[in-house]
Amino acid sequence: MAISASSRRAAWLGAYLLLAVMMAGTLPTPLYPLYAQRLGLSPLWVTLVFASYALAILFKLLVFGKLSDLLGRRPVLVLSVGLTGASLLAFLYWPSLPGLFVGRILSGMAVGLMVGAVTAYLAELLRNRALAALITSLCNMSGLGLGALLSGAVSQYAAQPLHASYQLLLGMLLPGLLLPWLPETVKHEGPRPALRLQRLGIPAEIRQAFMAAAMAVLCGFSFLGLFAALAGRFLAVGLHRGGFLLSGGMVFSAFCCAALGQLLVVRMPPRKVVPAGVLLLPLALACVWLAFRLASMPLFLAGAAVGGMGAGMALRGGLGLVAMLSPAERLAEVSSCFFVAAYLGLIVPVVGVGILLTRLDMASVLALFGLLVGALAMASSRAVLAQTEVLPHGGVAEGARSQEA
Repeated sequence: MAISASSRRAAWLGAYLLLAVMMAGTLPTPLYPLYAQRLGLSPLWVTLVFASYALAILFKLLVFGKLSDLLGRRPVLVLSVGLTGASLLAFLYWPSLPGLFVGRILSGMAVGLMVGAVTAYLAELLRNRALAALITSLCNMSGLGLGALLSGAVSQYAAQPLHASYQLLLGMLLPGLLLPWLPETVKHEGPRPALRLQRLGIPAEIRQAFMAAAMAVLCGFSFLGLFAALAGRFLAVGLHRGGFLLSGGMVFSAFCCAALGQLLVVRMPPRKVVPAGVLLLPLALACVWLAFRLASMPLFLAGAAVGGMGAGMALRGGLGLVAMLSPAERLAEVSSCFFVAAYLGLIVPVVGVGILLTRLDMASVLALFGLLVGALAMASSRAVLAQTEVLPHGGVAEGARSQEA
């Protein structure tokens, strides 16, 4: 059956709004050094502000994971755009430490609501789950990269660097006013089920493979989180370079290479993608460490690009492996667990780095972080490669075997 013009327009608008909401997630990134200077924030406080964003996403996954199934896709998209607008207003009119926390938490809640709702909405509008997942994934990583680049470029030349990029993104949210006129794809017959805390669990027969994929995506997101939280400080302290545009450009390169990494492995089987991606991460961190020792901008840029590509491949391959092995009736539950592991990668390692920076120099902290990520990457790679070809669920296994062939 052909897709209607109204469905195509709704899909385009949904993808655009996801891109804009994701951009808000990294919009403050190039500005963190300026916030730190004006508010007297240590690296630990900067990483805690960054981590509050991921905590809000985790809270949404655990409590409101099925909200768009209950309320419909359109109301959840409206709520997400509204929360993003409120986040931007908090940054604009409350430039203090509590205001930063509020802005980041609101932005995280908006992202958590938007990603799941848009993925389901696009799948229903386009009648193609794989295409919807690819579009969502690309908008996710590209939006995070573009947010940092936009903020860096605008703030570099704006008279009020702590205001201009937020005002611009508020204007970019205006197409969200068209949401009430989009078609709704969720139809309820009878009473709606009650909203309650999701039960998250992993089927015993795929637990080992899941842990391998979860370790991989945790490593990937910890690299991206480290760059998003501390890119400006890395450049200032290690390379003696400053500027909003340079900081935003570095974050942009990491996240856009993550999107590129996903595109490059679209047709590769997940068991090959995960080891290839996760083993790029310690290589990238070695480049960053050497860049600090040699004060080399090309090495630093190479580390950002290689690490971003590895993180994108780990995400794509890990999610593909989880989808391939999970029972169909528990796919949403297992996928939620996978993203919990991903966003824990944005919290625990990054906050750990912030704590270590209060006692050690940055080169030493990067070396320790690289050793930890390298050990986890090796363990994850070996665990994925050790998985047998015999899969636990017949229908899924047959599809997986044909894909691997």
